[in-house]
Amino acid sequence: MSRLQRIREWIAPPMTEASSPAPSLDEIRRQVRHIEVRARRALRDELAGEYRTAFRGRGLEFAELQPYNPGDDVRSIDWKATARLRTPVVRRYVEEREQTVLILVDVSGSMCYAASGPSVRDRAVEIAGVLGLAAAAANDVVGVAAFATDVVLAVPPAKGSSHVLRMLRDLLTLRAGGRTELARALRYAGRVMRKRGVVIVISDYVATHPDHVWEPALAQLSRRHDVVAVCLRDARETRLAAAAGSAIVHWGGAERGDLLLADHGISETQERELASERRQMLDRLRQCGCDAVMIDTDEDWIAVLVGLFRQRRSRQ
Repeated sequence: MSRLQRIREWIAPPMTEASSPAPSLDEIRRQVRHIEVRARRALRDELAGEYRTAFRGRGLEFAELQPYNPGDDVRSIDWKATARLRTPVVRRYVEEREQTVLILVDVSGSMCYAASGPSVRDRAVEIAGVLGLAAAAANDVVGVAAFATDVVLAVPPAKGSSHVLRMLRDLLTLRAGGRTELARALRYAGRVMRKRGVVIVISDYVATHPDHVWEPALAQLSRRHDVVAVCLRDARETRLAAAAGSAIVHWGGAERGDLLLADHGISETQERELASERRQMLDRLRQCGCDAVMIDTDEDWIAVLVGLFRQRRSRQ
C-alpha cells in the first residue's frame, strides 16, 4: 500500500443531484443559449474546418455527368454515356459527407463533482453540445445517449442544429446519478449504430468497482466505428490550491459517498500519483483503438480538441 493510500481519510458525502435544487426553465434556457453562443463562436473561428477534416464522410458518391474539358482526367470519362450521347462526358463525384454521430455522455454520480466553477458534468454537456452543433453544421446526423448505471436518456440521430439544441435541453433537465456502467453504454452504442459512424464518449472513466471492466467493450466498438474518448477531470482533483494548506480532493467519491481530505504536506505525492494515473488512463483508452484526450474543466478545451483533430488529419 502506497503512502497516499495510507493517508486517505474518508470524511463527508458530496452534494449529489438528488440533494441539489432542480434547475428552473429559465436556467435551462440560459445554459442552452450559452452553449449555442460558444459553439457559434468556435465554429466561426476554427472548429468547423477542423471537424470536417477530422471526421470525413464514408467516401464519394456520384453527382452528375458533365461535358469533357481538356485537362480532365481521362479515367473519369463515362464511356457508355459517351457512346450514347456521342460526345465525351465525365462523371463528377462529391464526398459523401453525411454520417451518423452518437455522443455518449456520462451522468453518473462522480460527474457531479465541482471543486469550483462548473461541475464535470456541466462541462461534459457543454462539450457534447458544441461537438453536436459542429456535426450538424457538417450535415451529419447527431444522436445522444446519457448513461450511469444504465442508459437513462436516448435521443435518436437526426439532422439540424434545432435537434441538437433540443438534445441539450434533455441533457440539462436530466436527473441522474449512481455508478458508472461504461461497458453497458458502449455495448448499447454497438447495438444502435448499424452502419459505421462516429462515437464520442465523454466521461471521467471512474469505475469504482473492480469488476466494471470496460476495455473489451471499447475495443470492440472501436473496431467497427470511429471512436473518440474524452476523459474529463476537475483540475482540483490533481493539485492543491497554492494558497491553501489543505483541500478536499475528489476520488470518485459521489459514487462511493466520500471525499478525501489532503493537506499540503502530501500534495506533491498526490500530484505525482494522479499524474501517473492520467497517463495510464490515456494509454488504456488508446490501446483500445480509439483516439483519446484528457481535459480539465478549467482549461480551454476547444483548443485541446482542435489539437486532437489536427493530429487525426495528419494521420489521414
